Amino acid sequence: MAFEQQHSPPLRGGESLLQRFRDKTVPIHRHTIWYYFGGMTLFLFSVQVVTGILLLLYYRPTAESAFESVQFIMAEVSFGWLIRSIHSWSANLMILTLFIHMASVYLTRAYRRPREATWISGVGLLVVVLGFGFSGYLLPWNKLAFFATQVGTQIVGSVPIVGSFLLKFLRGGENVTGATITRFYAFHVAILPATATALLALHLLLVQLYGMSTPPDYKAGRTMRFFPNFLLRDIVGWLVALGVLAALAAIFPWDLGVKADPFAPAPKGIRPEWFFVWMFQTLKIVPAHVWIFEGERVAILGFGLLLVLIAAVPLLEARSSSVRPSASGWFTMLGWILLLYVFVMTLSGYLETPVFASALQEAAPDELFKSDIHNQLGITCGDCHKDNPQPEKREVAALCARCHSDLNYMRRFNPQMRVDQFAEYQTSVHGMRNARGDENVATCTSCHSVHDIRRVRDPRSPVYPTQIASTCAKCHSDTKRMAAYKIPANQFDKYRKSVHATALLDRHDLAAPSCNNCHGNHGARPPGVDSVASVCGQCHRQEKDLFGKSPHAQPFQNLGLAGCVVCHENHEIRKTDDRMLSTEGIGVCSACHSDDASVMKIRDMQSSILKLRLDIDTASETLERAERAGMEISKTKFNLEQVHAELVKARVSVHAFSPEKIAELTNPAMTMTAAAHKNADRALEEVAFRRRGLGYALIAIAVTIIGLLLKIREIESR
Repeated sequence: MAFEQQHSPPLRGGESLLQRFRDKTVPIHRHTIWYYFGGMTLFLFSVQVVTGILLLLYYRPTAESAFESVQFIMAEVSFGWLIRSIHSWSANLMILTLFIHMASVYLTRAYRRPREATWISGVGLLVVVLGFGFSGYLLPWNKLAFFATQVGTQIVGSVPIVGSFLLKFLRGGENVTGATITRFYAFHVAILPATATALLALHLLLVQLYGMSTPPDYKAGRTMRFFPNFLLRDIVGWLVALGVLAALAAIFPWDLGVKADPFAPAPKGIRPEWFFVWMFQTLKIVPAHVWIFEGERVAILGFGLLLVLIAAVPLLEARSSSVRPSASGWFTMLGWILLLYVFVMTLSGYLETPVFASALQEAAPDELFKSDIHNQLGITCGDCHKDNPQPEKREVAALCARCHSDLNYMRRFNPQMRVDQFAEYQTSVHGMRNARGDENVATCTSCHSVHDIRRVRDPRSPVYPTQIASTCAKCHSDTKRMAAYKIPANQFDKYRKSVHATALLDRHDLAAPSCNNCHGNHGARPPGVDSVASVCGQCHRQEKDLFGKSPHAQPFQNLGLAGCVVCHENHEIRKTDDRMLSTEGIGVCSACHSDDASVMKIRDMQSSILKLRLDIDTASETLERAERAGMEISKTKFNLEQVHAELVKARVSVHAFSPEKIAELTNPAMTMTAAAHKNADRALEEVAFRRRGLGYALIAIAVTIIGLLLKIREIESR
């Protein structure tokens, strides 16, 4: 690190490097503490090299084996978990210390002549280190890394002119695949290490040639010998870093996560590693278009230009200062502004919450029509209104059908578009009443809107899965309108409390059912008593089959009972509870069963299910404690998930009303649960062992630090 030329004599031809090393001194001033971050970064880089070589002994860079090989390292290899955690944590700490080192060099203007080349080589090292972070993140091949890499490489693909080439070069093709792992592995263990070694050697040579820095206002004064005084202090800093690294690795081992699935949806809140978050957030706030250019491309170009400007700061400041001496202050101020911006944008990336689109506001028809799918496809007002400027409500469906029932016409826009909607509508309760002249029933525009009709896949469409229930409720929650048909108006309120609504509207699970899944879309009608089980069976097929073979099926049909809804209701379908399988409390069995034989069967079934659930909950709680402590327990968790699947099957099997069938599922599952609990107890014992080891290591490090400080004091007291 450098401010002004140190007073050490220049290196001459006959002078040995060893003598120069012994004669080297370090100035003492109020900024001396920043000197230690350069050495700390070098130490953490050395840790990366050593742990990386050890990981290479077991790692396999393929999509089929990468995740499993890291899992093997963490779970089976002796101290493999520690090596991998140290490697991951030291990477993040190295980037942090490098940021601090670069910031201190910049803000104290240590890049000034004759150290311009030292600064530029440091900027090059920063780029290489960020490359290490980006390429290494994908190598475990877990879900977060997969999607973060997909986003990161897509951003690189936005680079003007060469973006498409860079995207394919990084990914090894169009998509993130096993070829991408191979590319990133080559970057991480060969190309980047070779580049880093060359730049690091150059950087250290330049530091030795031009010495360490002093502040602009420094006057010749106190100095310390580099060897052994400063070097021993540097080692103290390394030991502190080692202690922090050991504590992080032992208390918060680096999580492996879940194996990447290219066909799975991206998890919510996906973001890159913390050192790229500020760029990611910047891309979010950049407008879609800046003048005539794409906003994302402008932002990417801006990041590249910013890097070039940072590297060129020594040259720019020297030129500006020759014209205006006060110009250097502006560069320092700009540095503080950039640091503040990076900090704020990084913080915002971790604090932000998802914002959902608000409801559409009422607007004039011509304004609404701008976003209408018909307008986007070139269909004008006259295509609908030329023959009938103001169609009556009973004429709307037939008007829409002029196009939507014409197969040849609809193929021009979408070859897969259905053309039987109007035929279905005519068979629905709505359509039949509409044909009889009922002006209160729903027609096409009641559900799809009038002048701002959107694609079904558009989240703002009234018939998007999460909007359907509220669209139906516009009529079916109107008490006055429903009174004429003797239909209750509380279906939506009941549905909103159901397990289906919780999944669809709260968790945004688009596979969860809404009104149309049970009643139909254009051919909507209430399901008959004898068809309820078939409607529910569209999703709950296993339950339907078991119920059909159970002793309940025929009696329910004989009594005119509507199958599933007898126990589960219709719109207000609550989350199933094991207490429902009872003749007491909230149990639903007591309505029909009171004889001793049936009660005994019910109790046997409930006892088997509750015992298995209790065992699963106990094992899960122990596993959660081990996982919070950072243990790699993914295999045990997977086994317990299999047990939970057996519990679900057992719960489903109550529809067969057979205690023996349930016992066939619960007994083997209890054996698997016992094994999972045993593994969880072992994991907790391992946690205790690791923390004892951490305590001994920290004591050893503390004793070594105290010894070094006493040695420094002894040397300086001579």
